[in-house]
Amino acid sequence: MAEAVAKKSTAIPSKSSAAATRTRAAKQSKRGQIAILLFLLMCFVASLYVFKMTMDSAAISSNLPEPRPSEPSDAIVKESAEVEKLGSDFSGMTMSTTLAMQTAGMAEQIGRLPVASPATLSPPPPPPAFQEEAYEPDPPVIRVKAVMITEGDSMAIIDVEGEESGLLVRRGSKFSNGDARITKIDSKGVTFTWMRKSYPVAVER
Repeated sequence: MAEAVAKKSTAIPSKSSAAATRTRAAKQSKRGQIAILLFLLMCFVASLYVFKMTMDSAAISSNLPEPRPSEPSDAIVKESAEVEKLGSDFSGMTMSTTLAMQTAGMAEQIGRLPVASPATLSPPPPPPAFQEEAYEPDPPVIRVKAVMITEGDSMAIIDVEGEESGLLVRRGSKFSNGDARITKIDSKGVTFTWMRKSYPVAVER
């Protein structure tokens, strides 16, 4: 009986120590979570602070007045004026030298050329007048279909291209608005004149 009581008394302290251990572990876990949350909060605050400082510096830099260009000193202005004057003087000397050389060359050329008196000078001949070539139309195209020669007369039957066909003509007959005239009819064919030129046409066989 005494042994059972002793066992119970020893078993109770062991259970209480295990519960205390779990309680301490839970507290430590909560502390660790709280520390992590505090660290994250501090990082967030620090980032906000850095962002605010950046924006303030940008605003300050934008509000600053632009730096004015520094004005050249009197010595630099005087030196620039002297250089410009020296350049203009050199340019004037160069132009004068070139003009003098050109004048000397022209004088030498004039001295070598013979000088003619105004009386011997003759005006240049006038340009030739433009002569338009006279347009000469082509003679009419005729075909001699038949020739009839008798003792007292000779006739021919001709076709004029673009005009009449089967035209009966004799020596002296005219066609093509009177510009063409029959001058000869023989056994070989017909001869007519056009623009003062003669054109023989053989009879078709």
